[in-house]
Amino acid sequence: MTTLFTAQHISKSFHLRPVLSDVSFSLESGEVVLLFGLNGCGKTTLLRILAGIMRPETGDASLNGQTLFTLDSRWRRDMVYLGHRPIMYPAFTAKENMQLSIRLRGQAWAEDKFQDQLRHYNLAGRENEPIRVYSEGMLQRLGLIRLELASWRVALLDEPSSALDVDGADLLQGTIKRWSTENRTVLFTSHDMGWGAEMADRALLLSKGIIREELTSPKESSLLSCLGSEQ
Repeated sequence: MTTLFTAQHISKSFHLRPVLSDVSFSLESGEVVLLFGLNGCGKTTLLRILAGIMRPETGDASLNGQTLFTLDSRWRRDMVYLGHRPIMYPAFTAKENMQLSIRLRGQAWAEDKFQDQLRHYNLAGRENEPIRVYSEGMLQRLGLIRLELASWRVALLDEPSSALDVDGADLLQGTIKRWSTENRTVLFTSHDMGWGAEMADRALLLSKGIIREELTSPKESSLLSCLGSEQ
């Protein structure tokens, strides 16, 4: 593996309360990495900073040698973000949302691939409905379809399995493993330490504003032990 992504000395505060104080870490090509920690430790904030949704107060990052956090937004083409709820327009249909997302990334629309992914994620026949009628699980599946259609190197996934049923979680697990074989990198969060340990090649403990510990080939017991020591 080769280093694909690095973050250095990232900090962020809200209402004068530091959430991230000095976060530094790296990601390798094809790695699946779990970011974990207690509630409120800043996991979502860090992912949103890396995705370009909010700015850090200090620090920088690079992806494949390209500097992030600049006014030139082209660096975002190699990175995708999937949060608790996909960022889409409720009044638009699933297809309209996907077309908009892909075209904003400067990619050509591929109807055949879209239809294949609808079938794969069990949303076939629902693409012309406004997504305001979708359940949370359906929205999460649609968010995964958006990632399948997009071209990227690093995916930032915030609790990607939280709204999925057993079938959806199995699909997600197979998808992440396939992305890894395609040499794409995934940084994700999960409250389910068993699932997180099963998926991750490595785990990063975010605590008191820094990456406090790194675990290679993590086990559920070791993750829970880390969390227990934080309380």
